[in-house]
Amino acid sequence: MRSFRFRLDRVLEWYRKKRRMEESRLAACLDLVRGVESRIALLAAERAAIERELLARAAIPAADFANLGRYRLRANKEELELQVERRRRLTEADEQRARVRRAQQRVKLVEKMRERRLEEYTAAAGRELENLAAEAFLARWSREHEG
Repeated sequence: MRSFRFRLDRVLEWYRKKRRMEESRLAACLDLVRGVESRIALLAAERAAIERELLARAAIPAADFANLGRYRLRANKEELELQVERRRRLTEADEQRARVRRAQQRVKLVEKMRERRLEEYTAAAGRELENLAAEAFLARWSREHEG
């Protein structure tokens, strides 16, 4: 009997490669989300440090107080922009997760087909081996009992 060969091995390998690509893209998306979240955290830390430093002073000059107001406006605007970017990046990551799931399902489907074909092949090989053994036994038995 010939050795086992699955007709869709090349397709399976292509699906696996596609799954790895989609997983890599997901990792990149998640890195972008973490980058935005890091920038949000840095901005919050910077705001807190500036306000703490300013409020720790015994006296706050009017110019510094005005600068703090302008800084707060700019920081609020930047935080809003970062939150919008974060939501956009999270949406992209969710969409990429869906692509990864679809790629994983395709791989799993073809792998199950391969397993089923291998089981069928193994069962057929077992039957063929049993038939050969039975034929050999009968031939030997018939030679021994004829003569």
